[in-house]
This record gives sequence, structure tokens and C-alpha cells, in this order.
Amino acid sequence: MTVIITHVARRFSDLDPLGHVNNTVFLDYLQEARIRALHEIGYLEVVNFSQVMAHQSIDFRKPIHYSLEPLTIEVWVSAIGRTSYHLNYRIINEQGILNAEAESVMVCFDNDKAVPIPPKMREALLAVAELE
Repeated sequence: MTVIITHVARRFSDLDPLGHVNNTVFLDYLQEARIRALHEIGYLEVVNFSQVMAHQSIDFRKPIHYSLEPLTIEVWVSAIGRTSYHLNYRIINEQGILNAEAESVMVCFDNDKAVPIPPKMREALLAVAELE
């Protein structure tokens, strides 16, 4: 399995009244990691196709508190279909504590319908995928 590791900074404005990162901000962190991961594998083209998120799930394990240290987000490709692919994530704080696990399903589309993953993107995904 190829795990792509990114680091994301917390902002003071990410905190809720209880003093921990608001659950909705986790989605921002995952989006940042996803974009960086696609860049890392060499495929961030948006000229020839579009993609949308079809599914996002998060299992919250431990609250994230404010720190100047960045969070570590591990990203990997866990499945590749004809028109979609799955990304899995782990969000880990500066102490090595697992704060959340997540999954995204991304679907390639054109004219409001799913289309096959472009060949160059499929090749890039397969190069780093952990497939069963």
C-alpha cells in the first residue's frame, strides 16, 4: 500500500465552543489532503474531466484540540471502479493519536452523468492503490 502523507495546520477558528475542532472542519482537512494526494501522484488535471464526491464518511475517534503543530493525514487509494475510486484517510495528531478515519468515493462525470475514469488518471491511481 502506498500511503500519501500530508500535513494540515489547524486554525484557531476551527474550534467550537467546547475547545476542540468542530466536526464539520474535518471535511476541510480531508479535502486539503485529497487535493495534495492527487497532486502527489501526478494527477491534478481538471481540464479534460470533472469529478464529484459521491460519498464521504468519517469515524470520529478522539477530539482534536488546538495546537500549532500540524495534523498528519494519511491518504491511500483503496478501490478503483469503472467510473469511481475510493480514498481512505487517517487523521493523526502531533502525539500520534488517531483522531479520525474516513472514506471518500469520487466519481468522474461529464454532462451530469458518470463517465469512465480517464486512462491517465486510472494509471496514476493504480500505481499507488491497495486493491484486494
